[in-house]
Amino acid sequence: MRYLVDDQYFKASVNDTTKPRPILFYAGNEGDVWGFYKNSGFMTTTLAEKWGGLVVFGEHRYFGESFPFNKHDSMKSPNNKYLTVDNTMLDYVSLLK
Repeated sequence: MRYLVDDQYFKASVNDTTKPRPILFYAGNEGDVWGFYKNSGFMTTTLAEKWGGLVVFGEHRYFGESFPFNKHDSMKSPNNKYLTVDNTMLDYVSLLK
């Protein structure tokens, strides 16, 4: 699973050194993670800068370059049985941990 981490605005604090900073997570769609990152300026710049957030983009399994099997065989049965919402959400939980 490919992912991107942008920490350019992430900092220990904005006004209070004890206040935790958010993780702004983007759950990937049916495409390449870089395409979504490059077109999400509101999240990667505006929100990240305002909140001092860490930005994480996860690429959706079976899309972009994140294939659990050979790219040409991933969408064929029986390999496509793992293309489920539950499995995708578990991918993101593992990534964020």
